[in-house]
Amino acid sequence: WLYYTLLRCFLATGKKPFYRAWISGLAVDEKGEKMSKSRGNVIDPMPLLTKYGADSFRLWNALEVSLGYDFRTSARRIEAASRILTKTWNLARYVSSFSFPEKVELTNTDKWMLSELNLLIKNCLAGYQKLDFFEVSTKIREFLWNVFASNYLEMIKPRAYGKVSGQGEKKIFFIQEERRSGWFTLHTCFKNLLILLAPIIPFMTDYIWGKLYGLKSIHSEKFPSETKSIQKKYTELTKKLLDFNSNVWSEKKKQLISLKDPISILIPDELKIFEKDLIAMHSIV
Repeated sequence: WLYYTLLRCFLATGKKPFYRAWISGLAVDEKGEKMSKSRGNVIDPMPLLTKYGADSFRLWNALEVSLGYDFRTSARRIEAASRILTKTWNLARYVSSFSFPEKVELTNTDKWMLSELNLLIKNCLAGYQKLDFFEVSTKIREFLWNVFASNYLEMIKPRAYGKVSGQGEKKIFFIQEERRSGWFTLHTCFKNLLILLAPIIPFMTDYIWGKLYGLKSIHSEKFPSETKSIQKKYTELTKKLLDFNSNVWSEKKKQLISLKDPISILIPDELKIFEKDLIAMHSIV
């Protein structure tokens, strides 16, 4: 049937109907069984679209469907995808509270974040070129949830707001240029995230783009290009930095103290380049 359809299209138009095809597996239910009316495990998409919206449905599909593999379908999985949209919306509200300066002198923390962003851009462009939306959406989710929101934002909150942090000899003050560096990095990361997400969640990204960055549609923008700003000396520290933050949070939990409470802990030598932000973030004394 497929060969017949291709031949018919070619004979009718003299052109190939398409040049590349992306073939996924079957949609199966939560237990991995084939969906059919006789089994009664077919899911009506319309109530889910009404409840969670088209963007959530599209994002779930991108996160689930990998080339050649069956994918599981359930309301629970679509709801999980909708939480990423909620996170994106909350990030938009947070980032919008700061101006977007043009020229800044970057701090080491911001150089690290922009190097991670550039690595994300590189990976996403490679995924889009292969029409692999699974790879793109998975990379973005990892960056958005585990690196940008959970770690970087927490690291620069005191600096972004210009708060005085720490105690005694480790009392931290942030100058205006350091604050501007954080604002620049927040907007740069979020702006590029919106563009990378736009083909997958077109409606929310276009709305946020219009509110934050102008009236022109995000869908008329070009993809961000990979730059030479990937610095291995920063990206190689990512796991150590995230592990350190996680360990501090775990230690505070063990001590039954608030995440805002001061704690005495040593910053590893290789992370000393982020010392000022880490002291402010964790209230290290």
